[in-house]
Amino acid sequence: MPAGADVRVFLFDIDGTLLTTKGVGNSALSLALKEEFGVLLPDCDVMFSGRTDRSLVIELLQRNNLEPSDEHCDRLRDRYISLMGGQLARQGGIVLPGIRQLLTNLFRRDALELAVMTGNFPETATRKLEHFDLRQWFAWIAGGDAHVDRDDLARRTAKIVARRHGNRVKEMVVVGDTPADIRCGHAIGAKTIAVATGEFTIDQLAAENPSQMFPDFSKTEEVLEALMRD
Repeated sequence: MPAGADVRVFLFDIDGTLLTTKGVGNSALSLALKEEFGVLLPDCDVMFSGRTDRSLVIELLQRNNLEPSDEHCDRLRDRYISLMGGQLARQGGIVLPGIRQLLTNLFRRDALELAVMTGNFPETATRKLEHFDLRQWFAWIAGGDAHVDRDDLARRTAKIVARRHGNRVKEMVVVGDTPADIRCGHAIGAKTIAVATGEFTIDQLAAENPSQMFPDFSKTEEVLEALMRD
């Protein structure tokens, strides 16, 4: 990145945006509840999309009649992280259409930084990105370990951007597949790019007024034009 140049910072969500797994998070959390707390039939019937892992851990403990204390949250988190690699190896998943081409093109451009802003814990986010050979494109990861609310995650991420680049930030761009991604982008004054490769339809995403929407990212040039537009 040229010294002193204004910079665009792209903040990508992971699940439903970059890649999709075959229920890896649900199965790993269910197994973690069994192994760590002895829950025979874990209740993991919760909405995952658009959530932070901190909020999920708290809800899952409550649904399974466990006190959501800091100690219990830490135990569930640590066991979940330890199981993620094995569950990914067993269950797999796919990188979504156009993602490799898009990231390759963006990475080659000057005055641009790619980062991840995800509800995943930083450790599980890293393991997913490494499993699908995507980690190399991203300079850093802001994860959902500190906040229940996605907007608060976005505000913390904006502070990281400010510390890294000061007043040289030309624009932040939030890229995601859920209404929560769009709303948290609005919360920090970012451009918002929505993609309907997750659990939400174009109409559901449109209701949150993103800057631009796509059914998927397979049309690389069209997506790049939207991302780079002033």
